[in-house]
Amino acid sequence: MELVVVLAILAAVTTAAAVATERVLLRKRGEITANTLGVFRRSLLGQYGQVGTITTVSSAANSPSIDGFIADLGRLPAAVGNDPSTQLAELWSNPAGISRYGIKTAASDAEVTLSCGWRGPYIDLPIGGNRLVDGFGRDMVVLAADGSGDPIAAIAGDTILGLTSLGSDGQIGVTDAELPLAEDATIWLGESQSMFASDLNVRVFESDGSGGRIAPTQPGTLLVRLYVPDAATGDVGFQQSPMITTPASASLSFPAVLIGKKVLRAYWVSDDASTSVNTPVTPIEVRRGSQTSFELLLPPLPVMTP
Repeated sequence: MELVVVLAILAAVTTAAAVATERVLLRKRGEITANTLGVFRRSLLGQYGQVGTITTVSSAANSPSIDGFIADLGRLPAAVGNDPSTQLAELWSNPAGISRYGIKTAASDAEVTLSCGWRGPYIDLPIGGNRLVDGFGRDMVVLAADGSGDPIAAIAGDTILGLTSLGSDGQIGVTDAELPLAEDATIWLGESQSMFASDLNVRVFESDGSGGRIAPTQPGTLLVRLYVPDAATGDVGFQQSPMITTPASASLSFPAVLIGKKVLRAYWVSDDASTSVNTPVTPIEVRRGSQTSFELLLPPLPVMTP
């Protein structure tokens, strides 16, 4: 009789220990999943991927320099193929052969330099690993946006906007309400990468030679270039404003410029194309909710005689 009691106690203790161990393992798997989703977000957005870091204009202005995939390349990654195990490959293997991160010189202006290019791996995979998995050891659902801006499973070439772990049951939604951690866990950046962009307003003045600023005074044409990472190559590209005929005030805008380091420069050419004058090279850092208006200053323009 005593032996039966002892065996029953041992069985109960073993069962309780097994249940406790399973709960600890599940909790750990949940923590790994949450950490993995956080790593994914930070790999794309850098400092903007730190939840709660950028909340106000002042916190944006005082936050550390922006890094991450979107700042380095001027876009979010594109899904590689249709298999979830390969779709995030731009974050660790550079399948498109984009040039490595470094200080690059603009092809159109040798005085303009910009740090850009692929700076990966943006995510460090486990030793011997070749894909990103959740705490349950499963591939996650890579998300893009449909025509209405709602999340859908990404296909090859889609802009990646989120990632979902299917939880402990490995199914969309909850198939068993009694199963711990069965809920899906998702990082969703928003309906498009323009969620991480600002509209830039630029005004160009001429120095009056006495410390003041005036509208450009001489007959000619003026344009502004915004130098940005070339999303396809990792080199320096640019967006160019429409031509402005001077003399005239010069105000223009660049819509939906993604966060990260950029360069502004204005170029003025006289009507007879005999004289050109440029503003200094002006590095800027685009942040959401921070400075979006910039001023460029031409030196005094030479007086053009008829």
